[in-house]
Amino acid sequence: MIKVVWTQYGTAYDLSQGKLAEDDGMSSLVILMLFTDARAKNSDVLPTQSTDKRGWPGNTYSEFEWGSRLWLVYREKVTNETKNRIKDYATEALKPLVTYGYAKTYSVTTARTGGHQISMYIKIQKPDGSTISYEAALRWEHTMKEEF
Repeated sequence: MIKVVWTQYGTAYDLSQGKLAEDDGMSSLVILMLFTDARAKNSDVLPTQSTDKRGWPGNTYSEFEWGSRLWLVYREKVTNETKNRIKDYATEALKPLVTYGYAKTYSVTTARTGGHQISMYIKIQKPDGSTISYEAALRWEHTMKEEF
């Protein structure tokens, strides 16, 4: 599978060796599951009074819903409540890993790592017993502009 990587600007294909890099698919799968926009639930408060619930059109044909609702918190203040929502949304998005046998177990923890940043730490145990860890930091640039 073509390796997808997380950068400060979002997702990208890994071209570090001058060609498309490949991986076992787990890293790319995790990135796609977390950073593809899932459709908002009817009970969700949409950011900036929008009516767009987003969502990925391919979910119409998928056995499970791809993506997460992380996009709902991108304009929120960095608070413990926001940190907890990020954990909940990431945990929800990664459930298909276990349901469809890509992982035995997984865990998501979050931490405030600076005034305007929340980091997610993800640990996945594969079916063969090996574990992989991921970290992604989400920055709130707009909050910084409003506070200064």
